[in-house]
Amino acid sequence: MKVLFVCTGNICRSPMAEVIFRNLCEKNGRKDIIVRGAGTYACDEMTPEAMEALKICGEVVPKKPIRATQFEAGMLSEFDYIICMTRRHVQQIGTRENVKTLDEFAGCGDIFDPYMYPLDVYIEVCKKLQGALKKFYDCVCLD
Repeated sequence: MKVLFVCTGNICRSPMAEVIFRNLCEKNGRKDIIVRGAGTYACDEMTPEAMEALKICGEVVPKKPIRATQFEAGMLSEFDYIICMTRRHVQQIGTRENVKTLDEFAGCGDIFDPYMYPLDVYIEVCKKLQGALKKFYDCVCLD
């Protein structure tokens, strides 16, 4: 199974989701799941605040920040699940069977963009992602 998380810049929400979901898969012995992130307007790399929020929330983080990846049309057929942080991202990508919001699985609403906000906002978003991604995992990964 291949899962792609999408936000705007691929520097806050989707890389945090990527790390959290990858950790969740590893904890549950699911080495068969490939997890990536992308942005509709990708730029630079994961923010230091996103990395710090992950650490504070108890996540295992990569040694180097994740570099942003631009969403491309070819990804629509490459990934089994394309999970967007907001309804707007779905509109930008286009409606397809495999393109959904995280809200559709977790009932969490749109995931707020913490970019340029203080660390405590990143931590709030990280905690929200942890809960929502556990629900997503339970929906798609448990047989």
